[in-house]
Amino acid sequence: MSEAEKKLSKRRNHIKQVTNVNRNHADMMKAESIARHERSHIQIRSEVLENRQIDYKIHMRWLEN
Repeated sequence: MSEAEKKLSKRRNHIKQVTNVNRNHADMMKAESIARHERSHIQIRSEVLENRQIDYKIHMRWLEN
């Protein structure tokens, strides 16, 4: 194997590793975004239900789910 082929092989391996790291990072960010969205829904629901002065259940059917 010549020197040029060795460099090319190392470069390809490096590109594969970096691509995998980037893909894993993108997947992780997407999963965190979905989890953050779900937590915000729970937080909104709990804040609305804790407000005792106004009965939001009459106007907001999505609170029943």
